[in-house]
Amino acid sequence: MKRIFLLSILMLMLLVSNSFAQEDAEAQEAEVVDSMHFKYFGIRYAFEENKKSLYVDINYNEETPTQVNIMRQIKINGKFYPVKRIGAKAFYGCRNITCVTIPDNVEIIDSSAFRWCVNLSNLGISSNVKRIGPDCFRNCTNLRNFHFPSKLTVINPGAFRASGLMEAVLPEGLQEIGAYAFEGCKALAAVRFPKSLRIVGKEAFANCWALKTVSLYDNVRRVEEGAFMSCRSLVTVIFTKVQESYVKTIVSRNAFAECRSLTTVACNTSRTGNVKDVLFHEESFADCKFNIDNVLYGGKPVSDPSVAKRKKGEAEFEEEEVSVNVDNATRLRTSETVARARKDIGVRKNTKKKKK
Repeated sequence: MKRIFLLSILMLMLLVSNSFAQEDAEAQEAEVVDSMHFKYFGIRYAFEENKKSLYVDINYNEETPTQVNIMRQIKINGKFYPVKRIGAKAFYGCRNITCVTIPDNVEIIDSSAFRWCVNLSNLGISSNVKRIGPDCFRNCTNLRNFHFPSKLTVINPGAFRASGLMEAVLPEGLQEIGAYAFEGCKALAAVRFPKSLRIVGKEAFANCWALKTVSLYDNVRRVEEGAFMSCRSLVTVIFTKVQESYVKTIVSRNAFAECRSLTTVACNTSRTGNVKDVLFHEESFADCKFNIDNVLYGGKPVSDPSVAKRKKGEAEFEEEEVSVNVDNATRLRTSETVARARKDIGVRKNTKKKKK
């Protein structure tokens, strides 16, 4: 039940144990491969262009240890150099790896750094990481949990695509979830979206078969094409109003297509009957049992489980049933919704006559 709490304790233990190991290891000199590349405890490093810091270079599966401890700094010719970055494809396809610890001075993890690390299950990552590159943890099928660093502002395209994640607590300050970021995470059952989120990218959560509830705040400006397509267990979608705002949320074509279990879409606005806050494309719910004219709008607060959790002072996130209060909801006519969608999203009627 307390998976996020236990995961945080595990991460702390990994980082602390790595800190002690680092102190012992840092006294040793690195093995010099050439003037720019070095090897240290089985891991390859390289100088950045300015030769003031190091990054983790491309490693090879047959050489990589099962447990990878990225060093905070490395001694080369009697001088210490900090490790600031994990380079592109640094551990691409390294199936040996089961555990990785990343120290607090690493700020960037580049594209495909851990892609196809299919046995990676334990990851200790610092909150100082500011960037996780495209496809970084793609196809990490045994990576069940991930502590998202607090300084992340963007989750890049494909970052966790087809990974084994079961839940995701996204940090406040995150503004964009890139295209295909979590696509194909079939075990992903619960996601907490932050108030700071602005964009949910194309097919970002498509084919997340276990996802049951989506609760987004009104700061979201765009839910792009196919964002939650084929989420076969998705039952409830909530757009929660937290501030007075006249900026529209645009929900694009096929955003919830093929979500055949979807029964409730509720938009909680602060102005009863106002239909301008969330605008749906006329094909947002293509191939669903749910119809666009059943979107619920109302001024009465809609239940948001993550807000309730925070009020109780509980840090961990647990999946729970969501009850939507629709007592004060106003149902929209299809014609009104489609007209507004056409005006605000740019959908035009087909004026071409069919050939006989």
